[in-house]
Amino acid sequence: MELQNCGEKDQTKNVNAPMEQEQSPLQQNLEEKGDFQRIFFIHLLFSEKPQRPPIETVHAALRKAFGQVDIVCSKGLWSFALKKYPVDFSDVKQVPAQILLTEEMPSGTEKLGFMERSQLWNIPDGEALLDRCPWKVMLSDFMSSLLSYQERSQMLLEWLQVAMDLFPSCLGVWVPSAGKLHTAQQVRDILAEKQDPFIRLAVNARFFRIQGTQDNVVDTLGMYALGLPDVQYHFHEMDPNHVVNHAYCLASYLFQNNSPIQSGETVDGIGPDGNIQRGIQWRCQYEHALIQPAREVLDICPGIYASGFREEG
Repeated sequence: MELQNCGEKDQTKNVNAPMEQEQSPLQQNLEEKGDFQRIFFIHLLFSEKPQRPPIETVHAALRKAFGQVDIVCSKGLWSFALKKYPVDFSDVKQVPAQILLTEEMPSGTEKLGFMERSQLWNIPDGEALLDRCPWKVMLSDFMSSLLSYQERSQMLLEWLQVAMDLFPSCLGVWVPSAGKLHTAQQVRDILAEKQDPFIRLAVNARFFRIQGTQDNVVDTLGMYALGLPDVQYHFHEMDPNHVVNHAYCLASYLFQNNSPIQSGETVDGIGPDGNIQRGIQWRCQYEHALIQPAREVLDICPGIYASGFREEG
């Protein structure tokens, strides 16, 4: 499979894998599962307690973005039915998917552990942003898990765009399924540029050193949420930034092409200059993830830079 070099593509320009940063030993929670998200949550973070606009204002903004929209619930947890996104269930057809908006509530960011806080690569001081934001409102979908992942992700992105306009005081956006944090301005820029928006917003390339070895792991987190495979690299003696770039390129390819790669097939690898080269082929194999949450990943064997043991499929 041929990959295009991401180079200075926007989804990687803010990724800085920590070549020199020392990390505390990670205690894995092997009970944590990375399951398909039947309800996909996005948290808008605030430094001061926000207030939802009147429901009539939200409804008008949704009609402008989605066309015909019905209010399903106007008390407590607001819900709206989108005729633009019909869902076919086994016993009933053409049921409008819904989107939800919670009331303001404590953000709970102080409860995020070392795992989450160690993987905030795309902004320079993510922990400080988390600590500045004790409040949140949550966006989600509902009754939409049977949509194609393309339709579902598009619906979520459109809902996020509306919400960012409705909440101008939002400082940050946290995507829990990816463990990924953005500034509000980053989110607005990504949505405006429309270049791989779901990958850039809701897929996080993580970097780990294996204690007591020269081995590293780069993986993505977030593809699983829509039923696609995350990717994983277990390697040594490569610049992690180059591997992160490759991971985002491959995640983008899988997303755009409905994950066509099978175990035993190959993808273009990375040359000495860090660029993707057709003459270098890396073997792919579906395996269990090395790093929590437990999920199936597409493991990429980086040739002479590979570490660990891989089963032959």
